[in-house]
Amino acid sequence: MRKLENELKERGLLKGPVDGHYDQRTTEAVKRFERHNDRKVDGKVGSWIWNKLNLSDRFDGPKGNPDGGQVDGGNSGNGTSAPNNAGDTGKTGTFRTVTANIKSNPEMPQHQVLHDVRKAAAQGDLIGWQEISPPRYFDAIKSLGKEWGHYMPKDGNLRIPNPISWKKSEWDLQDAGFKRTHNGKAKVSPHRYITWAKLKNKETGEEVVRINTHLVSGAWTKSKLGRPTTPWRQEMWKKHMAQLDAMVERFEKQGCKVVVGGDFNRNHYKVLGNDVVYDNKLHVGTHGSSTLDYLMHTRDRELKHVRTQYERGLHSDHDAVVATYRLK
Repeated sequence: MRKLENELKERGLLKGPVDGHYDQRTTEAVKRFERHNDRKVDGKVGSWIWNKLNLSDRFDGPKGNPDGGQVDGGNSGNGTSAPNNAGDTGKTGTFRTVTANIKSNPEMPQHQVLHDVRKAAAQGDLIGWQEISPPRYFDAIKSLGKEWGHYMPKDGNLRIPNPISWKKSEWDLQDAGFKRTHNGKAKVSPHRYITWAKLKNKETGEEVVRINTHLVSGAWTKSKLGRPTTPWRQEMWKKHMAQLDAMVERFEKQGCKVVVGGDFNRNHYKVLGNDVVYDNKLHVGTHGSSTLDYLMHTRDRELKHVRTQYERGLHSDHDAVVATYRLK
């Protein structure tokens, strides 16, 4: 019970002390968590919440829980094993992918970086990271252990800040690459990149191309005086998107299933038009009230979107987006 309260408290959802009682305060905190994740709001702690908060390997139902320990889906909570975080247990070819911006401007203390990396990694088996800089941020991702594989390319001496990670038990790397979309500008913005990895799902043998990117900031915001942002930022944003669009189209023509994610730095906007399916809501809010972080996939009858959730418990000023897919 205290684990539940501590996790809710850390996210700023539980008001008052941690006292080990499932009372009205705890119920309201659970409801806030459900609202943040676009779930049915009933204040009941089932296996989904237990897994989402990474509370333990087993769900027994917290003492005083109003639903008597019933887990999601109507299964009894009498000590049954909780479902695997990496997917839907028993459903062939189901996987979860995450897009997570681990804020590096300003840099976070390393314990916060480690916290965010581990929180994001607990949500899925295929992750696109943004703002992974300086080197200790890469070290945090590597600390996930030998069960994870990583694509961490360099452009000259520069470690590209958009790596991709996957669970080796779920995926085999087939190919990977990156593209610098435009050069940065001193004291304005760094170089910008697209990274991609083609991975084979070990369960189904199907291949998925996971594309990850982070676009120039400030292209579509206005100054405090209400003036438009600098034309250079908008020009670079459009240049970046044109190259991303061409890359997606190229992989589609090769017959690939494509999932695209990242920080697009444009609010409430269909960044790739109607060429893809947007798997998170355009107005859900992933950066305060702004929605800048997206997951989307190309239309393929063998790749089905199941659901999308949001990890709000990060120290970063971005929430992680988690989408579940099924390979038919």
